[in-house]
Amino acid sequence: MIPGVTIAMGGRDWLVPPLTLGQLRRLMPKVRQLTEIGASMGEAQIGVLVEIVATALQRNYPDATAEMVEDLLDLGNASAVLNVVLTGSGLKLRDSRLGEAAAPGANPGAGRTIAGLPSDPVQEVRTAGDIFMASSPPSAATATP
Repeated sequence: MIPGVTIAMGGRDWLVPPLTLGQLRRLMPKVRQLTEIGASMGEAQIGVLVEIVATALQRNYPDATAEMVEDLLDLGNASAVLNVVLTGSGLKLRDSRLGEAAAPGANPGAGRTIAGLPSDPVQEVRTAGDIFMASSPPSAATATP
């Protein structure tokens, strides 16, 4: 198994690894499409969320499908699971809402950000074997690099 963060979804623990650089590069345009995670998400945004989580899960669970992930995610855990995938992949939580990326500094690529959620427990440093079981906080706006 590839190291990651253990998350309880659908009554089971899942070891969610980070995305590879190739997966992150391919998915980044879709990550930018996310404007909110909550009850007001549209069908396209749900599809993007499911694709991102399924892609990460497939590294440890090759039989994981988008349909399976749709049945594991709900409004109570979707935001937290997405944040685990994206922060584990090297993106940083920026502030209390999903928003614009920080301007590039002297070290391009360093300090890439996604916005976080208020008092989101994913902001803590986590290592392989950690277990994350919190429900997600209220919805937020856009995730961008």
